[in-house]
Amino acid sequence: MLPPPITLSLSEYADLATISSQTRSNWEGELLIQQKYYNYFTGLVFSNKIPLEVGSDETNPELYPVGINLVKMLCTTQADSLFGEWEESIVHFEPKQDIEVGQPEKDATDLASLILVSSSANTILWENALDREVYGGGVIKVTSIPSIPGHIKWSRVPLDCFYPIWDPDDPDILLEAYIVVPMTKEQARSRYGITTNKDIVYRVEHWTTTTYTNKIDGKEIQAFSGANPWGFVPFVFIPRIRSSYWWGDSLTEDLIRVQDELNMRIADLGEAVNYNTHPIKWGYNLSKSFNPKNYPIGPGYFWDGGRVIGQSPEPHIEILEAKNPIPQGTFDYISFLYDWSCTSTFTPAVALGIDSGGGQRSGITLEVRMQPLVRATRRSRAYMAAGLSRAMKMSALMLKQKAYSDVKARALESILRGDITPRFAPLLPRDQAGIVDEVQKGMSTKPPTISIETAVKKLGYGTSEVERIKAMLADEDLYVRENAEIDAKKEMAEQQIELKKEQMDKKTIGMNSGSGNAPDNTEASSE
Repeated sequence: MLPPPITLSLSEYADLATISSQTRSNWEGELLIQQKYYNYFTGLVFSNKIPLEVGSDETNPELYPVGINLVKMLCTTQADSLFGEWEESIVHFEPKQDIEVGQPEKDATDLASLILVSSSANTILWENALDREVYGGGVIKVTSIPSIPGHIKWSRVPLDCFYPIWDPDDPDILLEAYIVVPMTKEQARSRYGITTNKDIVYRVEHWTTTTYTNKIDGKEIQAFSGANPWGFVPFVFIPRIRSSYWWGDSLTEDLIRVQDELNMRIADLGEAVNYNTHPIKWGYNLSKSFNPKNYPIGPGYFWDGGRVIGQSPEPHIEILEAKNPIPQGTFDYISFLYDWSCTSTFTPAVALGIDSGGGQRSGITLEVRMQPLVRATRRSRAYMAAGLSRAMKMSALMLKQKAYSDVKARALESILRGDITPRFAPLLPRDQAGIVDEVQKGMSTKPPTISIETAVKKLGYGTSEVERIKAMLADEDLYVRENAEIDAKKEMAEQQIELKKEQMDKKTIGMNSGSGNAPDNTEASSE
């Protein structure tokens, strides 16, 4: 997923000969930075050795023998957190909440979903998110492919293959872009029909707003070159965050020093444990047979110190050991380094599955603990959402230019107006009972304060569930007849209750009236 960055000098690419020395220098400097980040993420840095004095016959010990990889752990955690608690789709496009949703917006949403599915968005967007954490930014290429559903495919471009020329007034706009792709001679022959004696060749793809070319070893591939039909460079660079560096601010840079320090201090701790587990033995007046093999350290071993002859001093044997080999402050310092690495990257312990203590376990408490990660994720989502929106508008412009018969023009216009926007899953998991209660209360008010589309989304079923509900309501056998019987029984029960109420009312009125209170003397009068 993260191939090693290209380490060759850009001067070796004849196709890039027209690039100025300043731009070339900037690109090569970025390649060196990416190589360093790659070494830390993959753990290659742990193969570094401690230099020894010249002429020493000892083996160079490892500089970081434990190999605690904070970069990989925290970059992966942040990439996972970006998309929240998603299940089916890592991200999806929906109409904006402040517009009236009509058929054009629904068609645009369906088209966007089709493009994401054809692009395998669940994988390429996660890889892009990891690039952003490790290197500071990620690249998406938008390609028109007539044969696939939606006719558009998004793909990830490895950052070490991407050489952009940004608009000086807007870093979101690319004026030019070079993509250098290494491949074997077999790949070049099978993919492009080019035969070469070199084991590795490079395809240089060059885009401007008016033209695009593809060259292998300086030879232009006519079938993959020509006029740019789109009028823009079809690549989107999405930084993790961008402060003053156009390539984006990497999370790796914030972790390198603290990871080095943590590994070195734990290595020191290991040396202390090893030293006191295997202490130095020393003594005097010992026999010639005294050596580490004959006098080992361990439970159950017996040492023979020799015999005293005459008035000579008796043999004396001791072990050189530290009275306090590992001070408690050492563990406190190591714990501080680890906690600080998480704190500085906005990753609270609870986000790593660690319960930091405390008696209260309410949702409010969890939100407070997760606030650093929530804020960092929202900031990262702002850049990702803007990048995905640019990629979707590029897709709409391509489709509009191609004028496919199965792509509705009103859907494209809706996308170009910005009527749909990317939506991410909730960052914090919500209690399902709370969601059901919210939906039930919203649907029971008059008028309802929540639409059925929003209700099913909150419940996690997707908007397609609305059509299923409509079909269920219209099904004579499944729903209508059953509800009619329920309504009939309910009406009969209500009538019986009403009848009993009327009878009780009549009885009460009779008892309270004047005739009702007077004695009945009708029979006595007749006598």
